[in-house]
Amino acid sequence: MLIIASEVLNGKISDTNNQTLALFLRGFSVEIEKTVIVKDTIPAIHKALKDLLEECDFIITSGGLGPTRDDLTKEALGSFFGKKTLFSPEAMAIAEKNYERFSRAFAGKEHGYCFLPEDFQALNNPTGFAPGLFFENNGKFILCGPGVPREFRGILETHLEPLVLSKNKSSKLFRLVNIRTKRIPEEKIFGEVDKSLWDKLEAYGDVSSLPNYLGVDVGVKITADSESELNRKEQEIISLIDHSPLRPAVWHIGLESIEEIILKKARELKITFGFAESATGGLCSHRITSISGSSESFMGGIVSYDNSVKEEILGVKESTLSQFSAVSLETAKEMAIGAREKLNVDIAVSVSGIAGPGGGTPEKPVGLVYVAVSSRLGSDGFEAKLFGDREQLKFRFSQQVLMTLIETMEKFAGN
Repeated sequence: MLIIASEVLNGKISDTNNQTLALFLRGFSVEIEKTVIVKDTIPAIHKALKDLLEECDFIITSGGLGPTRDDLTKEALGSFFGKKTLFSPEAMAIAEKNYERFSRAFAGKEHGYCFLPEDFQALNNPTGFAPGLFFENNGKFILCGPGVPREFRGILETHLEPLVLSKNKSSKLFRLVNIRTKRIPEEKIFGEVDKSLWDKLEAYGDVSSLPNYLGVDVGVKITADSESELNRKEQEIISLIDHSPLRPAVWHIGLESIEEIILKKARELKITFGFAESATGGLCSHRITSISGSSESFMGGIVSYDNSVKEEILGVKESTLSQFSAVSLETAKEMAIGAREKLNVDIAVSVSGIAGPGGGTPEKPVGLVYVAVSSRLGSDGFEAKLFGDREQLKFRFSQQVLMTLIETMEKFAGN
């Protein structure tokens, strides 16, 4: 992959297109061999193309297809391959249609979108303005998409398989078996809980360990000649985990996000839920509602940032706040109980903590958080002491909330 974006290198934006491409390719048993990020300059693009073409058969680029002076991808490709830039009726038709879709006036033939290096094919952009590009040269393929993540994804989904991937059907299939654990560090997983686990998993393929805010993702890349063989290996790995001392710490086997798993479980169990958020400021609700279909199970959230909201909306007792403070297990429990009543849900989870950088004390430092849950099974809660800056802590607090929700749903399934 060739990412053409000075904005990524100078820190203005972060790139997500590499991950988008990797996830898309996984479905075709293809992997990215190398990713290069370069500035929006012709010499930098030329050097990257030369290096990549020596190693790779397919090159996917993102960025530099827009109408401004710093969008040099087309010019760089043309000069690299010795192709003149010419007017393309095909590119103009695509651009006109895209502008019409967004009810915007199109400048006409003089617009930069209408010109391509000769022998390059214009590709429809299903979500934006700039046409993509495709070029085949001596058995090498180049597909170019815009840098805007939504548009880049649209180009991949529309064009990559028929133009590129269909020309290289891999004889080997691969799959990533992802084992998601919670609240246990990786050195303890492989050093104490199951010392032989890594070796056992390695018998099936390459093993990786990726710590995250909640626990560790243990991945096993398996390869096979057929889907049935892949399925057999995956089931054997799952059976191995089921009989491992690590099993109680495993909350999911798969690549779905915690938000996706929550909503899937809620639909299966016909459970409704909601949140009472203080330190997270609505982040838990935001994460859940980022998933399509969340309204089927998620009823709402109450951001009780100020104590007056905790008292007047959630019914937290003034005496509780005075005696124990807003950041306490007692307050969190009353928040959860109040949210369950106000939202009329099966499960309500609350969170109250100190995200910093100010507000901490020796007794209640930055990173202290209380999470509580209320359901027909009763009310409960816990304290956790986490680390990080404000943004990291808010996310880590929300992870604790979402995992508590999953654990409560699992109890529902058993009752």
